[in-house]
Amino acid sequence: MNTREEYTIVAAEMELRQSVLALLRENGLPVTDINETKTLFACLNHGEVIGTGGLEFFKDCALLRSISVRHDLQRKGLGKFIVSELEKLVGQKGIDCLYLLTTAAKDFFTKEGYETIDREKAPLEIKNTSQFSTVCSSTATVMRKILP
Repeated sequence: MNTREEYTIVAAEMELRQSVLALLRENGLPVTDINETKTLFACLNHGEVIGTGGLEFFKDCALLRSISVRHDLQRKGLGKFIVSELEKLVGQKGIDCLYLLTTAAKDFFTKEGYETIDREKAPLEIKNTSQFSTVCSSTATVMRKILP
């Protein structure tokens, strides 16, 4: 569990999962492939879900996904906080390379240190995810960040 002021990042266990999925839907993000193999996180403010994030872990890399913030709280640094906290979790697992796919947030992730890469340069583990192969369109931008 990590906090910033009144924000807390926690694994979205069963009692939070439905609220996380509802917020993802509100923000137009895919939920059709979310199952037990994906680790979902909730960003809470006094117990209320105000943001989301997700990770898929592989041997040498991880896939960042499902970053969303409640509409009335957007553009206040909360997305940056969520991404930063999830990057720390990835680093704690000894993984130093994080990937993501986006159709709408390329500029945001560029500001967070992610670089656009050619789809063909993504590792096989990422290419084999449902997000890469079916959930995100073939026009989605593939981005990568090497973690310190």
